[in-house]
Amino acid sequence: MVMDAATILPVIFAGLMAAAVFFYIIFDGYDLGVGLLFPFMKERSDRDKMVATVDPFWDANETWIVLGIGVIFIAFPKAYGDILVSLYIPTVLMLGGLILRGAAFDFRNTAPKHRQPMWDALFCFGAYLATMSQGIMIGLYATGLEHTMVNWIFAVCVGIALCFGYALLGSAWLIFKSDGHVRLFAAKAIRHSIVLAFLAIVLVSLAMPYTSDAIFKKWFTIPNLYYLAPIPLLCVIFAFIIFRSLKFIEQDTTYKRDWVPYFLAVLIVLCTFIGFGYSIFPDIIIGKLNIWEASAAPKSLEFTLWGVAIVLPLILLYTFYVHKIFGGKILHDEQTGY
Repeated sequence: MVMDAATILPVIFAGLMAAAVFFYIIFDGYDLGVGLLFPFMKERSDRDKMVATVDPFWDANETWIVLGIGVIFIAFPKAYGDILVSLYIPTVLMLGGLILRGAAFDFRNTAPKHRQPMWDALFCFGAYLATMSQGIMIGLYATGLEHTMVNWIFAVCVGIALCFGYALLGSAWLIFKSDGHVRLFAAKAIRHSIVLAFLAIVLVSLAMPYTSDAIFKKWFTIPNLYYLAPIPLLCVIFAFIIFRSLKFIEQDTTYKRDWVPYFLAVLIVLCTFIGFGYSIFPDIIIGKLNIWEASAAPKSLEFTLWGVAIVLPLILLYTFYVHKIFGGKILHDEQTGY
C-alpha cells in the first residue's frame, strides 16, 4: 500500500476520533458515574458533596463528544449518515439524558425546596438514560448496525456493562475528590462496581467475537491469542491493585493514595478501549465500510487537519488547566458552600 495522503490521513483522523471518544469516556464517564451512584446515597448533604466534585468540570467534559462527532462528520461523511440513521433512537435518548442532567445541575439547588428532590431524581435518571443509550449505541455499532433481536439484546447488555464501568469511574473519582462519609461510601461502592464491571466486560467480550467472523479471527487465532493476552491480563492486574489499595485508603487520613483507584480505572478503560479499537480497525462500519472507503477527499482532510491541530491542543490545555485549578479535595464552607 502506497503511503500517500489518501492512505495516511484517514488513519490519522480515525486516531483523532478514537482519542476524542476515549477522553470523553474517562472525563464525562466519572461525572455520569457520580449520577449513577445517587440512588445509593440517601442524605442530601452527601449528594451535594458528590455533585460538587464534578460541578467545575462536567460541561467542559462534554466537549470531547462534540469533537468526536465533528471528526466523523467531516472526515468520514459516508459513514456518518449510515451510523446516525441506524443509531438515531439511542442518540436522541442520549441527548435527552445529557440535557436532563445539565438542567438538574442548575435547578437541584436553585429550585424551591419541595422541588429539589425531583431534580435530584432527574439528575440520576439523566445519567442512567445517557449511559444506557451510549452502551446501546456501542453494542449496535459493534454488531454492524444490524437491527435484529439478538443484536438489540447484546446492545442492552453493553449498556448495562457501561453503567458498571461508569460507576467504577465515578466511585474512583469520589475517592480522589471527596473526604469523610462520601469517600468511605465510594471505597465500598468501587468494590461492587469493579466486580460487576469486570463480569459485564467478560460477558460482552466473549459475545462480541461471535457477532463478527472477522473479530473472532482477530482474537481467537494463533498467534494473535498470545499477542493479545496482555490486554485482559493487565486489566486484572490493575483491578487487583485497586482492591489492595482500598484497605489502606479507608484507614489513611493523609489521602496520599486517593489518586490510585482513578488512575488505575483509567488504565482499565484504556486497555478495553485498545481491545475494542483493535477489533474493528480498519473498518468504520464493521464488515461494510473501512476508513479509506468512507473518508472525505484528501484535500478536505488536509484542510481540516489544520483546524484539528489547533483545536485539540486547546481542549486538552483547558481541560487539564481546569482540573489543576480545582485540584485537591472538595471542601465545604458554612458561608459560601462548596
